[in-house]
Amino acid sequence: MEQIDYSVIIRTTGHAHQKYQSLLNSVLQLEPQPKEVIVVLPDNSELPREQIGCELFYFCKKGMVRQRLFGAEMCKTRYALFCDDDVSFPKDFIVKLHGPIAHGRGSFSVAPLYSFLPDEGMNSIICAIMGSAVPSLLHRNDRYISVLKTTGYSYNRHLNQSEGGYYETQSAPWTCFYADVEAMKCLQLDNEHWLDSHGYAALDDQTMFYKAWLMGYKTMVVPDAQYEHLDGGTSTKGNNPNILFSRSFNRYVFWHRFIYKEQKWALGRIVSRLALGYFIIWNDIRYFYSVVRHRMTLKEWAISRKGLASAKKYIKSEEYKRLAPVIKG
Repeated sequence: MEQIDYSVIIRTTGHAHQKYQSLLNSVLQLEPQPKEVIVVLPDNSELPREQIGCELFYFCKKGMVRQRLFGAEMCKTRYALFCDDDVSFPKDFIVKLHGPIAHGRGSFSVAPLYSFLPDEGMNSIICAIMGSAVPSLLHRNDRYISVLKTTGYSYNRHLNQSEGGYYETQSAPWTCFYADVEAMKCLQLDNEHWLDSHGYAALDDQTMFYKAWLMGYKTMVVPDAQYEHLDGGTSTKGNNPNILFSRSFNRYVFWHRFIYKEQKWALGRIVSRLALGYFIIWNDIRYFYSVVRHRMTLKEWAISRKGLASAKKYIKSEEYKRLAPVIKG
C-alpha cells in the first residue's frame, strides 16, 4: 500500500459527542493511517470524552479559522486532512483525495458535498434569482463551483463519477478538505482576521479557496470521493445575532477585497458594484418577506443591516488598508 505523509487535523469545541465518535471511527479505519491526529480545541475547554488514544491535543483562541490554522502550524507532515468534528468517510478517502495533488493537478482537494447546495425546487429558483447560488447553465461545466461578482456562486450538481477525472473549483465547504500544508500556510489566512472578528466566520470556506485560486493554488474536486456531514450542532439555521451580523459584514469585505479590488478595468468595478447591489436588494426583499411571515424580527433585520454598514466603514480603516495584498500566482 502507498504510504502518504499526512496528518488529520480536527477543529472542535468538544461537544459533538456521538458525531465526533463517528469521525474518530472513520479515522481509525483510514488506509493508510495518518502519522498524526491533531485535535484543536478553544482555550479553557475540556478534552472530549471520546478519544482513540493517539491524539495530540492543542488549545488556542476559539475561532473556525484560528483553530484550523493553529493545527496547520503544529502539523509535522507534508499533507493534512482538515476536518470539522461532525463528518465521516470511508477507508479509501485519503487515497482518493491524494490523487490530484500527487499528480500535480492542485494543492488542495475536496470531495463534493451536494447537501450544501440549494435543495432542488423553489428554493433553488429563489437562490438563482438572488444571485446567491446559480446552477451552471451559463457557466463552466468543468468546474464544481465558480464564485460570482454577487459574492454568490454558480454550481455544477452533476459531476461525472465514472471517468476518473477531476473538476476545478473556486470554493467548497470547509467541513472537510485535503491540503499540501505548505500551500495552506502560503495563503496567510491569519491576515484575514476580519473573518473571525464578530463571533462567526461567515464565508471562511469561500475566502480560503477563492484566495487560493487567485494566488494560483488550485483546488480539485474528486467526484467519486464521498463523505457525510453529520452536523454536530454547528448548523447556521436560526437568527443568531452574531451570524446575521457576520454574514453581512464578511460578505461585503470579501466582495471588496477579493472581487472589486481584483478588477483591472473601471468597467469591471462598475459591474461588480451593480452585482453586489443587486444581491443586497434581493436579500432585503427576502428579509422583508421573513418579517411579514414572522420568521424574522425587525431587530434581527437591523442587525444584518448594521453588519453591512460596519463593513463599509471597515474597508476605509487603517487596519483594512494594512492587509497584505493578494499576490497572484
